[in-house]
Amino acid sequence: MSRSSSSRHALWPYAVALVAVVISLFPIYWILTIALKNRVDAFAMPPVWLFSPVWENFGKAWSSTGFSGAFFNSLIVCAIGNVLALAAGIPAAYYLNRKRVPGRRTILIWLLISYMLPEFLFIVPMYVLFQSVGLYDTVIGLALIYQVFTLPFTIWLLRAFFADIPEALAEAARLEGASTLRIIWTIYVPIAAPGIAATVILNSIKMWNELTIALALTFEKAQTVTLAVAGFRGYASIDWGAMSAASIIIILPMALFAILAQRRIVQGLSLGAVK
Repeated sequence: MSRSSSSRHALWPYAVALVAVVISLFPIYWILTIALKNRVDAFAMPPVWLFSPVWENFGKAWSSTGFSGAFFNSLIVCAIGNVLALAAGIPAAYYLNRKRVPGRRTILIWLLISYMLPEFLFIVPMYVLFQSVGLYDTVIGLALIYQVFTLPFTIWLLRAFFADIPEALAEAARLEGASTLRIIWTIYVPIAAPGIAATVILNSIKMWNELTIALALTFEKAQTVTLAVAGFRGYASIDWGAMSAASIIIILPMALFAILAQRRIVQGLSLGAVK
């Protein structure tokens, strides 16, 4: 094979990666340009490629009724949802991996099935239950109902990471008198930190973007960002500029989170792939 032919073959992966990046970023670029254009330029045909950016859509989106509150509601729901998922998921993953739990295979299969079930199946019974116990339209209730998919995912993912930790470490700690809780906290959690970080990030993305459950189980006080963005659609018109600006705002936390934790994500997912 000639040197030029070898060079062309070497460039193919970069070309494919470049096309994938362009395709994935183009919708974000288009939304951003709509957010930064005035109403006339936003939908001009042919498209206006050179324009003076305007920032009023971002101010309008943030100050609109309910959007900033929905933004902080989503942050709180993600925080509580992750705490609940890890508090129950870490011990459950440990016991299902290291202990002889009766019906372990059945439990794991059911967890997998419950993760894959459509979300709307849970809405009707949860709506009735939440109305009766006062959890309807609360961030606590929303974080609890999100456990139907975050907890099974957490258990399955962490179980794979825990399986690669030598049992001898736990046995040595047990001989020193350490309790099961102390073994989990001082041995399994630090070693599986990349997997835990990847789990938190993936759960956060899932909860942040969820719409169906939030639409059914909230009304005003606990609305999330996905509902707030839909609120820019009026009876007979859509405020595309403010909606696009709001969409960019809600992308930023998850994008920033992913950038800051990318090393943990890659490390965690790579370890999971090896397993």
